[in-house]
Amino acid sequence: MNGNCYLLFGTDTYLLKKKTDKYFSDHEVDVIDIEVFDMEEIIVEEAINAAMTIPFLSEKKGVVLKNCYFLSAGKTPKEINHSLAYLYRYLRNPNPTTILIIQAPYEKLDPRKQVFKVCEETCVFEECVPVEKMEMYGMIKAILCQNNKTIDPNALEEFVNRTKDSTHLALNELNKLIAYIGDQDIIDLLTVRRVTTRDVEDNIYELVNAILAKDTRSITNIYQDLAQVNTEATVIIRMISDKMQEILYTKELFRTNHTYDEVMRYFNASKGRTYYIVKNAREISDELLNRYMTELEEVDFRIKSGLIDKKIGVELFLLGI
Repeated sequence: MNGNCYLLFGTDTYLLKKKTDKYFSDHEVDVIDIEVFDMEEIIVEEAINAAMTIPFLSEKKGVVLKNCYFLSAGKTPKEINHSLAYLYRYLRNPNPTTILIIQAPYEKLDPRKQVFKVCEETCVFEECVPVEKMEMYGMIKAILCQNNKTIDPNALEEFVNRTKDSTHLALNELNKLIAYIGDQDIIDLLTVRRVTTRDVEDNIYELVNAILAKDTRSITNIYQDLAQVNTEATVIIRMISDKMQEILYTKELFRTNHTYDEVMRYFNASKGRTYYIVKNAREISDELLNRYMTELEEVDFRIKSGLIDKKIGVELFLLGI
């Protein structure tokens, strides 16, 4: 292992960036001497060629390999013809004037892959996981205290639920809240609901769960949340359809004797998310699932054909649950 190569993995993008910045700062690498290469777009050879180049007018340079999907244990979005042997040779004999940071923003890496084993031998490993819920409470209170603000307990709970699993989102939304209340000292529940944005995908996920449970009150509340942040009706329809398709695929995976862990890897989902995917797939009948998917296709067609207003189309589908 050498001190010039680092592998950062985990789903918290805020921590990934923060730790990347810290390593460059520790090695006194200036921001103008840092090159970033996206492994979903650029072959690894280009990044390694940059890493092997001596820095110009500075003592050290930085190179970031972003989105290193070839380390992931889940499904990869695309395949580029990377020559990983090129990476292996570099890691075993790195340029002493280059700080190389490999970023793998995924929940799990695959220890069976050779690339993982080589990185384990040669790189400093650091995991970037989302802040635990209890830690998030303390972090939010501390930041508010620094700004001479406090938050109502119910408002704090709502805020954490709306920004869960993302330190980056939580900090951005907290800054919005502080700016919004101005000279006020206390953040209340109404202010959190008015200002804090919920993740659209999480909202859609909860909406699908409410649809399957025929929970009309939750359906109405979640839809109002989506409307409040100006979510396009066509986006809502598409994302609900995607979730229904996800349930259909899960049913097929179980019919072909795939295990729970294989389902989790197939969707590259967390254990919690996979639990609900599997639960929904087991509880909804094929007939009802097909009915919903057919209705969604019809609504989508009528909206795109101009036969119905998109907002009315979504609401008619939800009212028909």
